[in-house]
Amino acid sequence: MKFLLSALMATALMIGSMTSVRAEIYQQGIVYVNYEREGDAAVIATDVDNNGVPDVVEDIATQINAARAVFHDEFGFPDPLGSARYKNVKTIEVDVCAKKDMNNQNGLAFSGVRKKSKHNPNESALHISIASTADPHKNSTPTHEYFHLIQYGATYFRNGWYLEGMARWSQDAVQEIKKYPTDRNLSWTLKDKASEAKIFAGKYGVAKLLWYPLSVDLNDKQKISSKLIKKYRYVDGAAVFKDNVFYGPNVMKRVLASMKSVEDEAANEFGGRKKWIKDGVRNAQNNKYILKCVRDIYNERRS
Repeated sequence: MKFLLSALMATALMIGSMTSVRAEIYQQGIVYVNYEREGDAAVIATDVDNNGVPDVVEDIATQINAARAVFHDEFGFPDPLGSARYKNVKTIEVDVCAKKDMNNQNGLAFSGVRKKSKHNPNESALHISIASTADPHKNSTPTHEYFHLIQYGATYFRNGWYLEGMARWSQDAVQEIKKYPTDRNLSWTLKDKASEAKIFAGKYGVAKLLWYPLSVDLNDKQKISSKLIKKYRYVDGAAVFKDNVFYGPNVMKRVLASMKSVEDEAANEFGGRKKWIKDGVRNAQNNKYILKCVRDIYNERRS
């Protein structure tokens, strides 16, 4: 695998009023990773290929590029960088941060545009944050957070059960799932009011409650090509894609498109599109619109 690689030294950043931390920027294609070698956000220094860039930094970028390849090139998900919302944005920045500064989360994705990117103040960028303790070999956070950018570009809906549940599902692209949840009666789940309330109140766990069962029940079992599996490798040679099985990409792509088509209905109920985008994209009123999209696709494919 050959990428355009570069490690660029950035100017010293002032952290607080007393401490100066020297930050560096690593580029792999359109992905730029901002990282530090010292301080609370310091990355592990291991550099197996002796190119001057810590391996974990390269591996984060590699996993994101692999996710872009499988979601867009392989399965045709809309590229956020090609969306109407982000039409003038050409790059993605990743800030490697101390986990304690991220509410102890492994990653965060931002829907807003960074108008002055760290690698070039004259360019805008989409951006995510990854904890310095997250090891891409064992952790699919870069894929999870990148999928949020896909969601942001595809639709304005931001309800947590959809946003985090589907992003948790997306991790199957690069990780191996030993057992898919095949014991759920999805037809009942989509009709039962108690199950509906559980879905709406959930977040990450909705992957097992709804998104994985939806993928399996509709028999959307896809294969990741051997070409991608061979191409995307971490610095030590390990494959990014842990297996070639991926359940649900066609179904999820249809759900996102269906959600986009009902945005105006949700916005009108809230009082208009401008008001909805500003204050209503997480509103509970959205739940019925999103779930209707799921039900329609489920019933259509089952009929």
